[in-house]
Amino acid sequence: MAKRFVRFIYEYWILAVILVIALYVWSMVFDAAVTDYFNTANWNTRAVWPGDGVYELFGYTVQYQFEGYRDYSFFYVHWGHNILNGVMPYCDEFGYLLRDGIVNRNGLYIFPPLTAYFYGLGTLLPFGDLGIAYLIIALGFLTVFPVYGLARELSGNRHVGEVAAFTYLLNPLILYHIVFSWFNPAPFIFFFVSGFYFLVRGNRHVGTLLIVIAALFKQTAWFLGIPLVVYLLVRPRPAESSSSDTSLGPRTNRDQLSDWLRKILSYVDIRGFAVSTVMVVSFVIAVMFPFLLAQKSTLLLMGLAAGGYQLDSFTEVPSYASPIRLQVLPVVAGFPEIAQIMDYLVYYKFLLVLGTVLFAGIMLLEPKGAGQEKHYLRRILFLTMLLMLWVNLTGPRGVYKYYFTLFAPFFSIFSSRDMIDSETSETGVSLSMLVLPFLLSAAILLPSRNVYLFAVFLIFVGYVLSEQVGRFWRIITTPVRYLAKALRERIQHRFQEPREKWRTFMQWLYHDDPIREERPVHAVAAEKND
Repeated sequence: MAKRFVRFIYEYWILAVILVIALYVWSMVFDAAVTDYFNTANWNTRAVWPGDGVYELFGYTVQYQFEGYRDYSFFYVHWGHNILNGVMPYCDEFGYLLRDGIVNRNGLYIFPPLTAYFYGLGTLLPFGDLGIAYLIIALGFLTVFPVYGLARELSGNRHVGEVAAFTYLLNPLILYHIVFSWFNPAPFIFFFVSGFYFLVRGNRHVGTLLIVIAALFKQTAWFLGIPLVVYLLVRPRPAESSSSDTSLGPRTNRDQLSDWLRKILSYVDIRGFAVSTVMVVSFVIAVMFPFLLAQKSTLLLMGLAAGGYQLDSFTEVPSYASPIRLQVLPVVAGFPEIAQIMDYLVYYKFLLVLGTVLFAGIMLLEPKGAGQEKHYLRRILFLTMLLMLWVNLTGPRGVYKYYFTLFAPFFSIFSSRDMIDSETSETGVSLSMLVLPFLLSAAILLPSRNVYLFAVFLIFVGYVLSEQVGRFWRIITTPVRYLAKALRERIQHRFQEPREKWRTFMQWLYHDDPIREERPVHAVAAEKND
C-alpha cells in the first residue's frame, strides 16, 4: 500500500504542481475579468472593442490587436434566463427578454439544444450572472486532463503529457478567450477531447457518445464526426501475408466480384458500425425529439449556421462586428480580382467541400494495423487538426479569433515531429514542445484581425509539410544538440553514483508491477531532440 502511494506521488507530482500554478494564473485572470465585467455598460449591449495596443520589444514597437465581443452578457445570460423561463429556443420569443426594466433583442437562436441547456444550468448556479462563466471556465480547466492523457498515451511518455498540460493551461488563446472573455467553445472542446481520449483507451462506446455530445453543443463539432465515423467503420487489419493466388484456370466475373466483396468486408466493420450508429441515433433523437416535436423550425434554424456571407466590397475590409473570411486577405493585399474569385469559391463552399472530402479520404485510406491502434489514432487526430484548420479557413460564415481555442489542445499535443510521425512508438520531451504551442497561439491572437488568417494558413502549410519542417529544425538546432551531448559526456561520470541509486529506487518501485513499468524517458529525451 505504501509503495502504491509513493508510486502515485512519483508519477503525478509534476502534474500536480502544474495544476496549482495554472489555478493561480487562472484565478488572477478571472478576477480581472470579473472586475471588467461589472465595470462595463448595460448587459443588453453587444459591445465590441478592437483591443489595439503596442509594446516595446528590443527597441522595436510591436502592435497587437485582440478581438473583443460582449457575447457573454448579450447572448449567453439572455438565453440562460429565457430557457429557465420556459421559452423554447427555436422561436422569435427566445430572442426577446425584459429584465430589470431593460429590453434585450438578440435575434434567432441557431445553436444545437445542449448549448441552451448549458446556459440554463449556469444560470441556476448561485452566482448570479457569473454562473455560466464558472461553468465555461470549469470545463476549460478540466480539458487539461484528457489533453494530458492523450499526450501521455500517444507518446508513451508521461513527461510529454505534463508538458502538454502546461502549455494548454497557459495557452494565451485559452487565457484570453475562455478565462477572461468567457466565450462558449469550452464545452464542445472538452467533450471532443475527452471522447477521443476514451477511444485511445479502447472504450469505444463512451468515446463515441462524448464526441456526439460535443456535436450537440456547436455545429463546428459536426466536422469532428468525420474521424469518428472513419474510426468506427474501418476494421483493424493484420499484417498482409506474402502468399500469392495459386488458383488454376481462368477467373469468372463472379469470382472477381466475390473477391472484391471479401476485401471490402475485411476492411470495414459493418456490424460494429451498425451498433454504434443505432446507439448514436437513439441518443440524438432522445435529445432532439422534444424540440422537433414542439418546434418545426428547429432544423431550419440550426442550418442557418451553415450559411455564409459575401463581401460587400473587394477594396475595403469588413466592419469589426462581422467575422473574417479567407477572401479578406487579397482585399488587404490590394488584389480585388483575386478577392472576387476567392469570395465566389468560399461562399459557394467549393474549397470547404474539396478539403473535407480530401481529408475524409485520407483518413479512410490510413492503415489501421492490428495492435497499432494508438499509432493509428494519433495519425487520425493529426488529420483531424488539419481538417479543422481547413474548415475554419474556408468556411463561408467566417471566423472570429475565439474559434481557434479549439486548436489549443492540438498545438499542445502536436508540437513535435515525433508526435506527428505515425511510426514513432515512443517520444521524448523536446524544446519545441515547450515553445511551439505559445508561438502558434500568439500568431493567431496578436495580429490584426484582417491579416491573422494568413498566419493560420502558414500554420496549416507548416503542419502539412511537417516532415520538411522537422528536418530544417534539426539542421538549425544541430549546434545546440552537439553542445548538449558534449556537456553530458563531460559531466556524466560525476553523477554515476546518484544514477545507480535512482536505478535501484526505480527497481524497488516497479518490480512488483511490470505492466506499469515505464522505460526511462531521460535517455529518450537525450537521444531525440527535434
